[in-house]
Amino acid sequence: MTTTPIDLEPTETRPTWLAAHPIAGSLTIAVLTGLALQLTHMIDFQERVAEVVGWNLSVRFIDFAFRTVLGALTVLAVLPRLFGHMGRRHWFPGYLRYLRLSGGPSPRFTFAGSMVSLSILLVLVVGLAAAFDSLRGEFDYALDDSRWFVLILALVPALWEELAFRGLMLSNLQRRFRPWTAIVTTSLLFGLFHISNLLLREPGEVIPEMVLATGVSIGWGYLVVRTGSVIPAMVSHYSINVFIELLVDTDLNESASAAIFGSLIIVYPLLTVITTWAVNRRRAGRAPADRRLASGAV
Repeated sequence: MTTTPIDLEPTETRPTWLAAHPIAGSLTIAVLTGLALQLTHMIDFQERVAEVVGWNLSVRFIDFAFRTVLGALTVLAVLPRLFGHMGRRHWFPGYLRYLRLSGGPSPRFTFAGSMVSLSILLVLVVGLAAAFDSLRGEFDYALDDSRWFVLILALVPALWEELAFRGLMLSNLQRRFRPWTAIVTTSLLFGLFHISNLLLREPGEVIPEMVLATGVSIGWGYLVVRTGSVIPAMVSHYSINVFIELLVDTDLNESASAAIFGSLIIVYPLLTVITTWAVNRRRAGRAPADRRLASGAV
């Protein structure tokens, strides 16, 4: 698979052991990110805050802020230190480029990839929910019990999980392995990463969620490798969490649940890969023609 050229050169002056061993490094990224984002659940953070301020919306905002700070410290301070990215002056911009936190070589292609993924997710999730009469149509639902807060809370995994997995981990793996090997490895570890949700839910709920996370992240990884930007994965991750939480009825029947689950782990990554490949092929085909026009060639 040919990929969009991006700078995957290490930004460190002295590669650390973790940087030189991408599998061990990937496991370290997964564990530390999981600890950072699940720490509030491990220590009953919301309950402790509620004892001070009472149960109200401010508890959720405080929890969100705490998780955001922990995610930022882990991804932007602890991990770059462990992987040696702090080994020179002005290291931070280079580290962000290594995470692919940019518009990529072609911002238009990055935007197109984001919209492709978003559209496929919208059609699959909302379309199938509507087909099985499981689509929430009441606007008041999002306002009851502050369910709208998912619009804010979904920023945490969309930002920090994507920077950790499709940013640092995928870039590290690509330095040693072929793109598809890096994508699949990252996806498998991302699925395993969700085992931490056993702190919140029963195994019967968590295991399907792990499978779902593995499936959709194959599409996200392909988008990142093709566009050279982590932004499409962030947009997709945020959107799927919001769509499922606010638009799909929680009391799904077995047929509806199986249809949505199957479409997300099989149809979504397949359509994302095919459509992104087609858009990139068309874009690459136009480039020589554009150059000929610019030079005055017929």
